[in-house]
Amino acid sequence: MSDEVDDELTDGSEYDGRYAYDRRKLLSGLGTVGAMAVAGCSGGSNDTTTTGSTDTTTDAATATETMQETTTTQDEGDTDSDAGSEIGARFGYTATSPEETPPVEPDHTVTCEIQPVEGRPIPQFYFEPVGLTVEPGDTVKFQMNTPHHNVNAYHPGLGYTQRVPDGVPPFSSPVLTGGDYWLYTFEEEGVYDYMCAPHEVFGMVGRIVVGSATGPGASPIGEAPGGERARPPEFTAALVYEDPAMAPDNIASQGSVSWADLADESKRLTLVPAEVGGEGGGGESGSETPTPTPDGN
Repeated sequence: MSDEVDDELTDGSEYDGRYAYDRRKLLSGLGTVGAMAVAGCSGGSNDTTTTGSTDTTTDAATATETMQETTTTQDEGDTDSDAGSEIGARFGYTATSPEETPPVEPDHTVTCEIQPVEGRPIPQFYFEPVGLTVEPGDTVKFQMNTPHHNVNAYHPGLGYTQRVPDGVPPFSSPVLTGGDYWLYTFEEEGVYDYMCAPHEVFGMVGRIVVGSATGPGASPIGEAPGGERARPPEFTAALVYEDPAMAPDNIASQGSVSWADLADESKRLTLVPAEVGGEGGGGESGSETPTPTPDGN
């Protein structure tokens, strides 16, 4: 099956099996043609052989035409293929080299950063700017200045409360390395909240206001729609969104909000490495593990 069909299934659109059915029909028709040809060579009636071959050939031609039409329809419906040059509605456009020419020139750039902080066991992970205003149809380039980041929507399809406009799919980039970039075009008007999935709990979240501060993303944290298992932003991510500078109306009026504009309290680390050691600790005294636990404050 083609990559286009795979992408279409990944997007959640229905695949009704016509491609497989038509392919079986074509192979069956071609097999019958071969069988009839052999029968003719064995001395069967000329009339019967001619009629059977003609009818079967017609069926095979019809099957071929149907398969071509089905595949063409699937190709035309594939609007989210990262293998091509388009920016998909779900998976955007991924460039794994800074020298790669983008399919369109981006209108804005957001960088992914890591900044060590003295006295903290875990650095700050953040988008810069953390808040941005764009127009519908604008393309944003997410530049990986540091490694191991992605761009992930707050969407029920990904297990989160809905903090993007209605009708927007659960968009997500792959986890990328330093120097890579990812493009996404924001078509629908409203507030888009997103995160870096590996570093969300440490506060690596962002907000883009497209046109106006409306939609589910404009709701206070914890009040956006979602299923029973959908969760809102938590830990430092929630603190970042609750900072006054991150209010959707403020982002819309300011145009952009820098990470430096946020209060230090909003960047407070609410997860700390667990210390393992001593009797029964299974490790050297005072050693640290990367497993985070709530600090209880």
